[in-house]
Amino acid sequence: AIFGKAQRRNRKNVVQKKETRTTKKDKTLDIEAQIDVAYQDWRDKFEEEADEADFFCTAIPNPVPLEGKLLLEPVKELSKKSPNHWNDKDLMPIIKLLAGRPWIDGRGDNYDGACAFNMISPDFDAYLNEHDKIRGLVDPTYVVADVGGGPTPNFGINNYPPVGSPHPQLVNFANTTYVWVFNGRDRVAQAQHLVGWLQCAVPGLDLFVFNTSSPATQY
Repeated sequence: AIFGKAQRRNRKNVVQKKETRTTKKDKTLDIEAQIDVAYQDWRDKFEEEADEADFFCTAIPNPVPLEGKLLLEPVKELSKKSPNHWNDKDLMPIIKLLAGRPWIDGRGDNYDGACAFNMISPDFDAYLNEHDKIRGLVDPTYVVADVGGGPTPNFGINNYPPVGSPHPQLVNFANTTYVWVFNGRDRVAQAQHLVGWLQCAVPGLDLFVFNTSSPATQY
C-alpha cells in the first residue's frame, strides 16, 4: 500500500510537471492536462477507498451489441414468476447475455426479443438496484453530445483518447456519431473524462450522462 501511494504521488508529480511545460506552449493542452490530473486524483482516491465500497461494476466490456432475439426465451421463462419471487438464479440467464454489452439490437428479427425485455425492464432494473452483486455485471454509462441543428462543431474526436492516455478507444452507440457507451469498473470516470475533454474542445457544448442498470435498445 505504501509503494502504491508513492507511485500515485510520482504519477501526479509527472503529470503536473508536464502541465507546467505545456502551459507555455498551448493553453488548450494545459486544460487537457488539468482534466487528466483531476481524473488521476479521482482514480487514486477510488483505489484507496475500494475496499470500503458497496458496489463495483465488474462487467467486462464487450463492444458487440446483443441480438435482441436471444432475449426472447429467457424473458418468457422469467416472466412465469412474479417479480416479487425472483432470485439471482432466475435472472442469471439474462444477466449473462447483457453483461458488458453496449446496447441491445432490436431491429428486424430482433424486435420481439428486445421488446419483451423492455416490457420487464422496470422490474428487472429494480431488482438489480437492490442486489449489488449481480448489478455489477450490467451497468453501462452513456454520454450524449447535443450538437443542435446548427453547424456540427469540430470535436477532434479522432484524437481521443490522447496519446499515452489510459483510456480505451471510444465505443459509439449503434451507428450514431455523438453517443458513446462505457462499461466496466471505470465507466463513470471514463465518461466524465470524455465530457471534460469535449467541453475543452468545444466550449459551451451541452453533454448528458446517463447511468443505467441495463443497456439501451436500438430499434
